[in-house]
Amino acid sequence: MNKLKLLSIVAIGLLVVNLMLVAALLMRKPHPNPEGPKKLIIEKLHFDEQQIKAYDTMVEGHRAEIKKSDEHIFKLKNALYSHLNEAIDQQTKDSLIAAIAGVQTTIEQTHYKHFEDIKKLCKADQQKDFEKLTQEIASLFGRPRQRERK
Repeated sequence: MNKLKLLSIVAIGLLVVNLMLVAALLMRKPHPNPEGPKKLIIEKLHFDEQQIKAYDTMVEGHRAEIKKSDEHIFKLKNALYSHLNEAIDQQTKDSLIAAIAGVQTTIEQTHYKHFEDIKKLCKADQQKDFEKLTQEIASLFGRPRQRERK
């Protein structure tokens, strides 16, 4: 096989892969709530402008904490799974898994505190709306993220 024929096959293959990628991107369904739960919480609790500003600040801090924890979990998982092709003692493996679990616990505590802070932000007449919201929290955050199949 000469170089020209090989390059033609590679070019056609790349073209097909690119077309498939574009088609996949165009066929993706948009996220049903692009704002995430933030907009929903503001609406359900009937926040005024001052509360929205305070809530926005809270959300930024919350997201930063969660991002930091997610990055820590990512590093720990990399450390754990990097040992798959080599011998690793059980104690090291167990300590990495325990560290991942510890960070996940911190994430859940952070989420819970975030909702306690939201409750504190509510005025007296918004407390009943917050109580209704707490019934929906599990459905907002409890459902597993849908992962794309590979």
